[in-house]
Amino acid sequence: MNNSGEKIPDKTTPASLDRGYRELLQSTAMITAPTLISRILGYVRDMLQAFFLGTGIGADAFTIAFVIPNLLRSLTAEGSMTAAFIPTFTRVKKHGSPERTRDFTNAVFYNLALIVAGIVLLGILSAPLLVRAIASGYQLVPGKLDLTVSLLRIMFPYILFISLAALCSAILNSHFKFGLAAASSIFFNLAMIACVLLLARRTEDPAYAFAVGVIAGGLCQLLVQLPAVRRLGISLRPRLDFVDEAVRKLGRLMLPGIFGLGIFQINLALSRMLASGLAEGSASALYYATRVAEFTLGIFSLAVAKALLPTLSLQAADGNVAGIKRTLLFSLKLIAVVTIPAAAGLVLLAKPIIRVLFERGAFTPESTALTVTALVFFSLGLPFSSGNKVLKKGFFSLEDTKTPVVVAGVSVVFYLSSSLVLMRVMGVGGLALGLALAETLYFLLLWVLLQKKIGPFPRFDLLAFVLKILLCTGFMGAVLYLLQQTASVPAGFWHRLALLLGQIAAGLVAYGLSALVLIRKELRMLKTLFHKKTKDTGSSVSSLQG
Repeated sequence: MNNSGEKIPDKTTPASLDRGYRELLQSTAMITAPTLISRILGYVRDMLQAFFLGTGIGADAFTIAFVIPNLLRSLTAEGSMTAAFIPTFTRVKKHGSPERTRDFTNAVFYNLALIVAGIVLLGILSAPLLVRAIASGYQLVPGKLDLTVSLLRIMFPYILFISLAALCSAILNSHFKFGLAAASSIFFNLAMIACVLLLARRTEDPAYAFAVGVIAGGLCQLLVQLPAVRRLGISLRPRLDFVDEAVRKLGRLMLPGIFGLGIFQINLALSRMLASGLAEGSASALYYATRVAEFTLGIFSLAVAKALLPTLSLQAADGNVAGIKRTLLFSLKLIAVVTIPAAAGLVLLAKPIIRVLFERGAFTPESTALTVTALVFFSLGLPFSSGNKVLKKGFFSLEDTKTPVVVAGVSVVFYLSSSLVLMRVMGVGGLALGLALAETLYFLLLWVLLQKKIGPFPRFDLLAFVLKILLCTGFMGAVLYLLQQTASVPAGFWHRLALLLGQIAAGLVAYGLSALVLIRKELRMLKTLFHKKTKDTGSSVSSLQG
């Protein structure tokens, strides 16, 4: 139904629906490949951090110092700005002239640069107050608070570079150009790795090398995308305009979205702040755990979410609510196929994974135990966290940024209340479990409210599919459990790696075989969509409008 409550007829034909699904999968594949490379390089970066910093003072200082710029990046740059920009840009481009589109884009670029530059300056000046507010426990350890303040001041300009880089990515994604935007994070990791290798042994504390790498990485992400944006006919000539109606509408969408879209990052930041008051190493252990989980699940779920918003925005611009519902349901099924077994695998293989990835140098067996605890509990909520990325795109494509804000407020209150209790009993594991429970609640509330907004999804369709995935995952889990009970733990790194890879392969085979039995129809459809040749050479726009 539209904004006036009138029911909109379903204009989607089977042929256009098939093309739409196929193009969504192709867009997802375009994002997945560079994202996978970036996540692998991110692991190398984290491995260097574990080697040089472990879970000691420098690791905790860098983790907390990076919380603020990383949180602002998630909220304003890759969060609400991107989510608000793509639907607004799509409408301006659809109903305006090329000159109008260029003027709007230039104004947004330089308005954003001016605002974020002011935030950076304010952040540098107020760094001591910010650190004391989020990590007051660091004052009890000599030098830890001062180190955190210094690292924060070095990294604050990263927000400016990454905000403009995220806007460039949003422009490219709006034109259904996903590859370079997704690959830009590769350059961030390469720059950071290079800085660490060059500077870590030459600085007073290796943590400074990581802070410099953050700045270099953010700048690289921006520079590699600017030529591609210009090739689209967008000159990015200096233009400030805060009164343009489309720019003001973008601002109105962004403000509530800052809180609603970035709720996971807000809760994650809160968890690291709370961890700063626990035993030494808790904040960095939580960081390593979330990085492993994000590496495992973020590749696919993030790719689906990024490919989804332009598609949904086009359907929303045409009033095709039935198409939006089908696209969302299809995306949630894709997410379930990957994230549910991956989360189970992380829980069952948490200890060997952390040992192989990080246990060397300053990262001790005690660091492994602390990180494993956080990873096990954090992984429980990852399917819901991935689903939230999809559902929020549904709200934002309809230019509804208020509903996710209300739900986000409930989630934050729930997380704080539950984690404060759980951390007293379970330490860092309680913080991770609180995150999982908050993401689960957030998903359920979004699911209910989205159906009230656009109408119910097919009854029991998603539930029946998820139950099949759970059965496949249960079989996989049983195989992994039996392997772990019969295998002895080898001492050397290469033996541990070989055993871990063997267990992962066995789990994949077990899951694949059971999936061939229980979800054969769905797998056949995915195979058809990936390989089917189509005579329709039209753009994604035409095939997804329905």
